[in-house]
Amino acid sequence: MPFLNPSSAFHRTPSRVQRVGIVFLALLFVSICPRRSHAQAASGSTSNATAPTGSITGKVSEKHGGPLAGARVSVSNVKTGVASSVATDVNGQFTVENLPAGAYQVTIAADGCAPQQDKVTVKPGHKSKVSTTLKPVEPQTPAPQ
Repeated sequence: MPFLNPSSAFHRTPSRVQRVGIVFLALLFVSICPRRSHAQAASGSTSNATAPTGSITGKVSEKHGGPLAGARVSVSNVKTGVASSVATDVNGQFTVENLPAGAYQVTIAADGCAPQQDKVTVKPGHKSKVSTTLKPVEPQTPAPQ
């Protein structure tokens, strides 16, 4: 009788139904859990549709060399025309992130100053730097009559 031998209760072979159930649960678990490729696991990324991007960073100064806070920095992709704008911080610094690689037109403007334009190439994973000093707008003198 099996109940008289205590070791036989611990060494029972699972039945075919139990084995099929275990395999089914294992397959269910594997299909539900998100799969990540080795490259994604190494980079920590789970998105499949992200293109490598770069950024444009810089500093804007006024005529006497001090930082120019609140200057408007507009960045426009030359090929697509897609634009983004930011303002400089109290230190005159700015950063425009997540820009697809390509050529960009950077326009920097502030009240009372002449706007300045620069062309910048953004490369994936890199910070392109732009630093400029804005000059005051010269007052227009009326033409003599």
